Amino acid sequence: MLETPGLAVPTLPPIPDTAPALRACLIALGGSRFAVDVRGTREVAVFEEMTHVPRAPRHLMGVANLRGTVMPIVDARGFLGLPDVRPARSVRTLVLRDGAVQAAVVVDAILGLEPFDEVIPDGSPVVAQARGPRPFVASWLSWAGEAVPLLDVPRLLAALRVTTGAPAAAQGEPA
Repeated sequence: MLETPGLAVPTLPPIPDTAPALRACLIALGGSRFAVDVRGTREVAVFEEMTHVPRAPRHLMGVANLRGTVMPIVDARGFLGLPDVRPARSVRTLVLRDGAVQAAVVVDAILGLEPFDEVIPDGSPVVAQARGPRPFVASWLSWAGEAVPLLDVPRLLAALRVTTGAPAAAQGEPA
């Protein structure tokens, strides 16, 4: 490239050498904050109507059609140590997936999508003082000055599936 004396060539800002270690969707549920690795999410969906399933476990609120897929709508509050609250008729959900298994988990709010460069080590005093659903926590993240549990999506979906006892097709798997 030819350079012209006295002509300033604009420079682009440097590109970061590495991508963040983790991108997580932050959610609010039952007055608590949680993070979910975006690799375990599919989308945010609002269901205005759902079909209730007779004799279903309490956490299975019902099923709904999500673009041709029968999607179980579940309330994971009990699994996460939060008090049960029956949401209104319309529910906001975060669709979680692990392979072919997926479910729409009811959330109070989506707080955002954030990059995280590091995970708080398990031996950290911050983690020792943090409260959270330990069986379903993969690790902890620091967000807005607090330790936020990063949910273990495969383990949570497995627990929801086992206690639901629904056939594979109702869990979002191919029949």
